Amino acid sequence: MKLTNLIWVLALAAAVAACNTGPPITGIPPATGGTGGSGTGGTGGSGTGGTGGMATGACTNDADQAVYDSLTYTDEAGATTTGSDAAGAIGSDCIFGAPDASIPLDGCGTEASAVIACFATGCPQDTIDALANCVTACTQDATGLSSECVACTGDTVACGAAFCTTQCVADTNAPQCIQCRCDNDCIPAFDSCSGLPPTPPAVCD
Repeated sequence: MKLTNLIWVLALAAAVAACNTGPPITGIPPATGGTGGSGTGGTGGSGTGGTGGMATGACTNDADQAVYDSLTYTDEAGATTTGSDAAGAIGSDCIFGAPDASIPLDGCGTEASAVIACFATGCPQDTIDALANCVTACTQDATGLSSECVACTGDTVACGAAFCTTQCVADTNAPQCIQCRCDNDCIPAFDSCSGLPPTPPAVCD
């Protein structure tokens, strides 16, 4: 396993979190899923189309805000973060685990290693989804954030792994990496999904 590949997988989750580490936006109505257009439905005749995808602002509800308000995390290097920064750090450490952190994390080493093994030739969707699902479950178990909120993180990890490994393998802060994640809607989709303000603002403008 190349060290740069390992660094990329670790950095991917950190870069995902770094794009959105501000406090949740407050004072907006509860998020609801979009609806499809009227017309012929799927199996079962005419009617209204199905519901849309992940609701905008999945992390801005009162329950998730309460989690952020009380969340503190100290990683294995001794760095302590709070609030959504702590959630981002936990999501990052969920990639390979952090058994000696203040919140011990088993991590997703098997799933991350599978992505490392196949990224050069193209990973099967099941492999990418397995990493995203594991990161989602690990983050939720450690934080207590809602499943809707943590799914935004898992989807973003999967997006970066699926589309931007080549551009991001050496440096997740490289312009070509950021551009790839913007072009493939990884960063904007997380912003929209979570409702958390991006840091730095408007990185994909």
